[in-house]
Amino acid sequence: MFILLAVLIGLESRKYPLGTIDNPGPGFLPMLLAVAMAAMSVALSARAWKNKTTQERRTFWPGKEGLFKVTLAFVAIVLFTALLEITGYMVNIFFLFLLLLRPIGRQKWVWSLSIALGATLVSYLLFDQWLMIPLPRGVWFGN
Repeated sequence: MFILLAVLIGLESRKYPLGTIDNPGPGFLPMLLAVAMAAMSVALSARAWKNKTTQERRTFWPGKEGLFKVTLAFVAIVLFTALLEITGYMVNIFFLFLLLLRPIGRQKWVWSLSIALGATLVSYLLFDQWLMIPLPRGVWFGN
C-alpha cells in the first residue's frame, strides 16, 4: 500500500518543476519523499517476507493488542490535531509523546517522561525560536 502511495506522490509531484539540487523547485521535496518512502517500503516488505513462515504470510490482521495500539495512536493523533489551537503546541506534543511512549511503546515512566519533556523542548526551540514558526500557544498561555 505504501509503495502505491509513494508512486502516486511521485506522479503528482511531477506536475511541479523539480529544479536542481542547488535550486530545488516545488516538486523536489515531494519527489524526494516519494523515493524515500518507496525504498523503505520495498526494504521492509522484503524483510518481512523473508522472516515470516508460510502460515504467517496468510494472516493479514494484527492481533488484538496490535490493533488496539494502532487505534490508540490514531485517536491520539486525531485529538492532537483537534485540540492544538485550544491547548497549544507544547501541552499537546508533550502528551502525544507520552502516550506514544508509555502505553503504546511500553517504556518506563521515568524514561517516557524524560523523552517527552526533552522532545517537547527541542521541538519548541527548533520550530518556534530558531525557525521562527509561530506555534499555537493555547488558551492558558495567551493564544
